[in-house]
Amino acid sequence: MTCALPHFSLLLPTYNRSGLLPRAVASVLAQHEAAWELLVADDGSSDGTEQVLAACRGRDTRIRTWHHANRGQAASRNRLLLEARAPWIAFLDSDDEIEPDHLARHREAIEAEPAVDIWVSPMQVMGSSMVPCAKNPGQQIHLDDCIGVGMLVLRRELMLAVGGFPDLPYAEESALMQRLLAHGGQRGYLARRSYIYHRSHANSITRDQRLPVGP
Repeated sequence: MTCALPHFSLLLPTYNRSGLLPRAVASVLAQHEAAWELLVADDGSSDGTEQVLAACRGRDTRIRTWHHANRGQAASRNRLLLEARAPWIAFLDSDDEIEPDHLARHREAIEAEPAVDIWVSPMQVMGSSMVPCAKNPGQQIHLDDCIGVGMLVLRRELMLAVGGFPDLPYAEESALMQRLLAHGGQRGYLARRSYIYHRSHANSITRDQRLPVGP
C-alpha cells in the first residue's frame, strides 16, 4: 500500500530486537488509520535485524528503513525526525506495540482541537506499573507519573524547532517535554491507553530507568 501524503510519521529506533520487531511492525500495519509512514533506524544491530527489516519493507511501501553505526536512541530518533514527511510525529519502541485505533483516535483529537501541539496519553503496561525513579533508583514510581516517548504524538515542526531529542544518559523525554513547553507548545490529553508498553523482556530494567517523572 502507498500513502502519498502521510498524516503521521512513526519513529522506531531498534537495536538487536530482531525477535520482537515483527510484533511492533505488525501493530502498525493493523492501524485503522491508513495515512502513516513507519521510519525505522537500525542502530548498529548484529542479530539479523537488517533481514527482518528487508522483509518488512517488502510487505508495505510505507515502511522505510536506515542502518547506521550504534549512536543511541536519541540520535536515531533525531535522524528519523529529519527523514519524516508527515506533519505529526508518533513514536514506537521495537519491543512495544500500538492498538489498532492508536493513530485513528489521535487524528480525531487533532481535528477536534487544532490548537493542540502535543498530545499525551497514558500507556497500557504489560507487567508491573512500578518502576525505579531515574534520579533516585531506590524510589519506586508509577508509570502514569512518568513521561515515556510512547505517550507522545506531536507536531513535526515543533520537534524541529526545539532541536529534537537531547542526547542525555537518562530522562531525555522529560528534557524534551520541557523544551517543547518552553517553546510554547500546547498540550492535550487522551485517556485511551492505546500504546502497549512491554516490561517482560530482559532489558526492560534499563529502559525503565530512563523514564523520568513527568513535568
